[in-house]
Amino acid sequence: MQGDPLPDDDHVSRYCKPSSVDSLGLPLASAFQLRSDEDSLSVNWLESFGAASVDDAIGRVRAAFLDSGFGLRANGRFAVLDVGAAKSAVRAEVGLSLRIEHDPLPDDPSHAGISGYAAHDLAVAVELAALVSEGDVYPALA
Repeated sequence: MQGDPLPDDDHVSRYCKPSSVDSLGLPLASAFQLRSDEDSLSVNWLESFGAASVDDAIGRVRAAFLDSGFGLRANGRFAVLDVGAAKSAVRAEVGLSLRIEHDPLPDDPSHAGISGYAAHDLAVAVELAALVSEGDVYPALA
């Protein structure tokens, strides 16, 4: 439901455009920076699909992006974050309390947002990027 916090044991994915991915396919901090006109970072709640695996959930996210007309790029990636780990790391390292809340859209019921920081809070983006390892990254196009 709109505005409900996501459980700490759940996961979100962030689409990372090719320019925000390094040569190894890992997201750069820029993938997690807010634009000056944003108050939350757009992500997708993977458990909302009831999928059997993260791979299946990412497939559903891909479909939602494509169905909504959002252009995915071949070199783009989906980065998966553990909700509880993201909140804990940012609280411990930066001193901010993130909110990760369900924010469904008409064409994307899995949509969620990460808020509690501003566009100039580069340290938050750095912490979020540092949480993503090779096993947490999926191709934007299958």
